[in-house]
Amino acid sequence: MSKNKDRTLNDFFHSVGVNYTYYYGTTLPATGYERSKQDLLKLAEEIEESKSPAYTQDDNDVLYNFKQAAKMNGITSKQAWGVHLYKHISALLSYAKDPEIEQAEELDERFADAINYLKLGYYMYQKDKESNINQKKLPF
Repeated sequence: MSKNKDRTLNDFFHSVGVNYTYYYGTTLPATGYERSKQDLLKLAEEIEESKSPAYTQDDNDVLYNFKQAAKMNGITSKQAWGVHLYKHISALLSYAKDPEIEQAEELDERFADAINYLKLGYYMYQKDKESNINQKKLPF
C-alpha cells in the first residue's frame, strides 16, 4: 500500500473519530489525543513497574506502603493514600495556575503517577465495597 493511501486512510479515520486502525496488514499510528493517552498510560505503567518493588518492599500487597505509613502516623491507609495522591494533584494544580512555575518533578511523571495513585485508590475502594468496611471521615 502506498504511503499516500495510508495518509488518506489516516485522515479519513481521524475525521470520523477513529485515530488508528488495522487495514490490510498496516497499523496506522495513533495521532492527537489517542497518541497522548497511549503515551501517558505507557509512562504510568513504566513508573508503576519501577517503583513497585521499593513501595511494596517485595510484599505481594500493592497497598503495603500505605498500610505502613498509616501505622506510623496513626491514620488509615486510605488517608495515607490520599496524602500521596494530593502531592501529585497539588503539583498539577500549581502548573494549571502558573505554567512557568518550577516543578520538583517532570510534569509528565506527575500526570502518570497521579493515574497510578488513582488506580490504587480505586483498588482500595473496590476492596471496601467487597467487605463493607467504613473508615474515619477526613476533616475536609
